[in-house]
Amino acid sequence: MGKVLTIDVLLSKEIEYLLESRDYKEKQKLPSERELAEYFDAQRVTVRAALQILVQKGILISKERYGYYLAPKRIQITLNHTNSFKMMIERMGFTSYVKLLEFEKIKLTEQLAQKTLLAEGTEMFRIMRLRYGNKEPIALEKSYIVCDLAKDLSEEDVNNKSLYDALKKKYRLTINHSSHKVSVVYANGLEAELLKVSTSEPLIKYQGLVYEKRGRLLEYFETIMICDKIEFIIHNN
Repeated sequence: MGKVLTIDVLLSKEIEYLLESRDYKEKQKLPSERELAEYFDAQRVTVRAALQILVQKGILISKERYGYYLAPKRIQITLNHTNSFKMMIERMGFTSYVKLLEFEKIKLTEQLAQKTLLAEGTEMFRIMRLRYGNKEPIALEKSYIVCDLAKDLSEEDVNNKSLYDALKKKYRLTINHSSHKVSVVYANGLEAELLKVSTSEPLIKYQGLVYEKRGRLLEYFETIMICDKIEFIIHNN
């Protein structure tokens, strides 16, 4: 026997259809709960529950005392693929720009060595960049590239350019596979300033290891992302 849909779930689907049929734009305000209740001949408590379902699905955003708005389109990051972040952003129709903040050669600390499973003291290029989507900051990216695999990597290679494209063209390094971890964190002072959020706002921490075609570790990355601009998906092969 199939699952019976409750009234609020059914109403949420009707509201979603209304938004599509009337071609609502991103950040456009919805009618009030009272107006929606009259339009659908439903109780306001049911309307409120239906709207909350759409908020949880990321279709709407709620602003206290102001109402509900159509949520901006989110950038989809595919966890089981190794496409560059730049490619994923542009595939969604966003303009992409990345600002280089730091580029330096470091030796792995004990803490980073544990994360990468490389020997402490291994030389890495440390790259920190601020990623923009449609001219708004969306992510703070930290990449650690093994120096032995990309000895002459330079600031020019990564300044508003795809890091993976540079590694492929300059060093013939092809990404083979990667492992990822996603968690929720709160912004520190630097992250809050660069991403233009408060230190009390939850952010997504996306970190992982990237391996090249011979199975050698190429990169360890840590990326801090704004929650309401990103969503993660998994494609079945």
